[in-house]
Order: sequence, then C-alpha cells, then structure tokens
Amino acid sequence: MLASLSGAKPQLTAPRCAVSRSGGSVKSARRLLSSLDAAPNGAATEALVKKFVAGSSKSTSLGALSFLLSISSPFAIPVYSRVSKTNWFRWNPKTAASIVALLELQNGSMEAEILVTDSISRLSKSSKDLSIFYSNLIESLSNHGLTQRANEVYTKLQSIPLSGRRSFELAIKSLCLMGKPTEAESKLKEMILLGYHPSRFEFALVAQSYGKLGSFSEIEQVMRLMEESGLEIDTVCANVVLSCYADHEELTDLASWLQRMRELGISFSLRTYNSTLNSCRNILQMIGEIESLPLSLTGLIEKIQNDCSPNQNEALIVKELINSSVLAETVHWSESEVKLDLHGFRAVSAYVILLQWIEEMRSRFGMEGHTFRGEVSVVCGIGKHSVSGKSTVRSLVSKILSRMDAPLRLDRKNTGRFVGRGKAVKDWISQLSQECFPAT
Repeated sequence: MLASLSGAKPQLTAPRCAVSRSGGSVKSARRLLSSLDAAPNGAATEALVKKFVAGSSKSTSLGALSFLLSISSPFAIPVYSRVSKTNWFRWNPKTAASIVALLELQNGSMEAEILVTDSISRLSKSSKDLSIFYSNLIESLSNHGLTQRANEVYTKLQSIPLSGRRSFELAIKSLCLMGKPTEAESKLKEMILLGYHPSRFEFALVAQSYGKLGSFSEIEQVMRLMEESGLEIDTVCANVVLSCYADHEELTDLASWLQRMRELGISFSLRTYNSTLNSCRNILQMIGEIESLPLSLTGLIEKIQNDCSPNQNEALIVKELINSSVLAETVHWSESEVKLDLHGFRAVSAYVILLQWIEEMRSRFGMEGHTFRGEVSVVCGIGKHSVSGKSTVRSLVSKILSRMDAPLRLDRKNTGRFVGRGKAVKDWISQLSQECFPAT
C-alpha cells in the first residue's frame, strides 16, 4: 500500500529530541532514527527498517513507531509499512490517521487516499467506528496545519450520526482544533441531551476554542452550561478561561475571574500565576529595568498604582495572587531546610513569588525567640528546557538577590541553585532596609 513512499528517502529530517521518554523501545527508536538519518537513499532506508522490524519484538517495533509518530518523523511511514506486514499487526484508527497526515506532508496524497480507503473499508459496518476514525484524521491533519484536507474530512463526518461518548469526545476535540467552536458547542449540547455527560475537558476545549477567536461572552456561556450540567468549575477550567483573557490582554475580565475564583474557593496554581502575570505589560517592563525594580510587594503595588493610573487592573491581579496558597505549595519548610522551588515559573511570576517568599521569611524569622541554622535555597534550574538554553529566571533572581545584598550564592555543585546558611539569611532578613520593606 505504501510501497512507493516507504522505499523513498523522506523529504524532511525529523527533530531528534522533541519528546523525552524512558524505556528500551525509545532508545532503540533513537538508534534507528540516527541510522535512518544517515541512510544515503530510499533503498538503504527500506533495508534498515526491514532489518529493525525483523529483529525486534512486537513491543519494541510498536514503541519505535509510536516514538517516530510523536515527533512527526517522516520515517514513521516506512516503519508503519513494514510493521503492517507482520502477523501480529493490529490496525488502529489513530495510528492510521497519523500516517495519513504524514503522507500528505510528504506529497503522498495518492498513498494517503489509499490508506484512507482501506481504513474506511475496515469500518464500513460501524458508523460509530467510522466517526472515530474521521475525528482522529481531522485531529492529525489539523495538528499538521493541513486545514483544507481537515475540512474535506469534516464534510464526510457531518453525514454520519454520532453515537457513543467516545465519538462525541473526539468530534468535539477535532472541531476545536479546526477553529469551529460553534459547531463544537452544538455537539456538546447534543452530547448532554443524549445523556453522555461530557467531562470538564470537553467544556474547557470549547471555551479555549472560543478564546482563540476572542469570543468572550461565548466563553462565559460555555462555563454556565458546564455548571448547569452539574460540574463545578475547577482550577484547570478556570485557568483555561484566564488564559483566554490573558492572551488578549483583557485585564479587567482577568481580575474579575481571579476574584470569582477566590469567592468560589477555586485554588490558584503555578499556571494561574504564569498566564495572568505574563499579560501584565507594566510589570513585564519593570523586570527589564532591574535597577529600578521594586524589591517588595508593597513597593511593586505602589509603583503600579502610581505609574499606571488610571488602569489599576495589574495591581488588583497581584493582590489576588499573593493572597492565594501558591507560595505555600512552592516552599518547603523544615527544621533543616527552607527551599523555594521556581521550576515552571516564568520570570515575571518568579519575581512576584520571590518577593512573597522573602516577606514570609521576614515574618517567620522575625518572631521572638525564633532560631534557624539550617540551609536556605532558591532553586531556579539552569535553563535546560528553555528555548534559548539559558535560565531567565536564574538571571533575574541573581540580580534581585544581588541588589538586596542577600547572603545566597550559586551552589558550586548545582549552578541552578542559590544557597545560604540559615543564620546569615536570618540576620540579613532582620536588617533589610526600609527601601525593601516600606512601612505599611
């Protein structure tokens, strides 16, 4: 079926480390990928794949195929072609849909159509299974930017009555990926009427799809629909709504939603900090000017109120965030150690949480009779997972601590960690100038 492409040298070079996984199958897949990259022609590629599949177990072969698909490697095509010829192969709609999308990317429209036709023939007796395959296909095509082809498949999907929870879930996801939130919401309502009880995930998908279009009243409508169906808004759903407003810098609505979360008892999270603060242009500008950056929460809020009047939304956002429990979840307190872990925080969020942490230490260490001789540390990471390969959080924390004359230095064994002794930090905290902590 895929002979014409499986024996040809793929046109694209696959990214090598797009996915981080463990296990022997992934190691085998990486070795195979390295060999295929070095293959001089299509015949050599086919020979390598044939040898790999013949000499590998079922789990190793399928693991390699899964890995190659996860990084959208065009080498998944010849591997799938060879695996499909084994006696243990079992056809899977999601895998077939992924291969179709890769074939389309490789200008293999004819081979893609053959695979689609074969898939349909396997499912012709079940409209439910056929709708699942079409939904998988729309998802794969949309993820690769093949919008026209996704729309063509959607036209076919429209002619099939959906049945079963899974069919609706995949259809809603596919429609959202295509940027069709109105149609997705319609399926959501149909799902409710048929008694399939959509999860928060489906509601969040539809809300997010509306958010990309800036359709904010529709987002609120979807959240009301979710509550009417018996599901309470949780942190994940609330964060989706916050992200929609943040992406469009709708700070008034953003501040209102934070207040609503507090009133409903919905917990804030690291993502709440990141999505909201990253939309605050004035604070973002401040952290780029380290010499004039406020070194206390009071100073930060006052600077926003004084410099950014009449728009006070950023100050409201900061006040809502610092009254949450995120700091308590980020800091480890014990008799031997106080550790602030900033992994996952964006620079602007790390700035605010760092100021919170310092003020919390000032409160705790300032208690009469309090003694602490353990270790105090701030863990930032070294930027291993950042786009630039550098840690903007570490750089910012270093500059702030330096300005405050903090007795924390880079750990010699871990350059992504600042460390200091408890007594020295306690003495420093107690001596911090009023410049850092203005009277309240």
